[in-house]
Amino acid sequence: MIINNEKIGVFEGKELVEYTMKNDNGIEVSILNLGGIITKILVADKNGKFENIVLAYEDYGKYLTNESYYGAVIGRFAGRIYRGKLNLGNESYEFKLNNGLNHLHGADEFNNAIWSVNSFVEENRIGIVLEYTSKDGEEGYPGEVKIKVTYALNNDNELDFIVNGTTDKTTVLNITNHSYFNLSGDYKRDILNQKLQIAAKEFSEIDDGVSGTGMLIQTQNTPFDFYEEKSIGKDINEDYEQLKLANGYDHPFVFEDKIGKVSLKDEESGRMLELTTNNPMVVIYTMNYPTEATLYKGIKPIKHLGICLETQNSPIGKDQWCKESSILNPNEEYYKYTKYKFSIIK
Repeated sequence: MIINNEKIGVFEGKELVEYTMKNDNGIEVSILNLGGIITKILVADKNGKFENIVLAYEDYGKYLTNESYYGAVIGRFAGRIYRGKLNLGNESYEFKLNNGLNHLHGADEFNNAIWSVNSFVEENRIGIVLEYTSKDGEEGYPGEVKIKVTYALNNDNELDFIVNGTTDKTTVLNITNHSYFNLSGDYKRDILNQKLQIAAKEFSEIDDGVSGTGMLIQTQNTPFDFYEEKSIGKDINEDYEQLKLANGYDHPFVFEDKIGKVSLKDEESGRMLELTTNNPMVVIYTMNYPTEATLYKGIKPIKHLGICLETQNSPIGKDQWCKESSILNPNEEYYKYTKYKFSIIK
């Protein structure tokens, strides 16, 4: 197992460095010091051909704006905060409205930051540790928050995404990785025929601004039922109000157990991704609004070219619904992990 790093260039005064981990089975994972962005996950298909299974820009300079948040670490708060307003104790906070009437993804704080990086090599695991300190008041959030993100790859073809965080003042913290997966390899096909399974029987209802209403809906007998695996495209165009509001899937699914599970399969390539996490929810986003910037190998983005599996706490909805799950106090530690296991369908 090896780790290499390569200086990509200096863009707008920011030096971009890409770190690449490779295990003994040939799987490669590349990550930028900018935003902890995953640029490549090269995984073999059933014929042994290694291809990229995450969407990435052809021009690395595009990561400085990264409209689609490709591969990025998202924080301080992943997802939407309804109307950008938050009450904590006796204090009220208002955040930038960067998504219609709502605040989205911490207003680009974490994904635009240059993180400090250290690498490590262990007997059966290699990885990099990214660290960043978010100052008190940054993007309007209270508290100085220290974040450590670990990406680790082992010879069992598992990639760990581990987040640790502390604060010196009561705040909210909700962090995810925003990779878009496409198991076809190098984006040869959209994701509609790939099969998805989610160990969840409820999803969060959204309003016309894609914010949570505070209501949970049973997935059974709806297009949102992925309890048994089915193709992503099977019901995506159904005449169902929740699909119309998001132009596809863009909803939090509530895991039924403390350890959440998601699987994604592409039968044509033979690739399979199994995800486990201690996060209570996963936001499924089916790339309903593609941006124009050219992707890896000159591919042009199209609708439903990728799927995001955003493991996280709940977004904060109407009447500050679910904010309690993301409150972090001094002397507490935020600890969340997501494990991605890559394999061939048997």
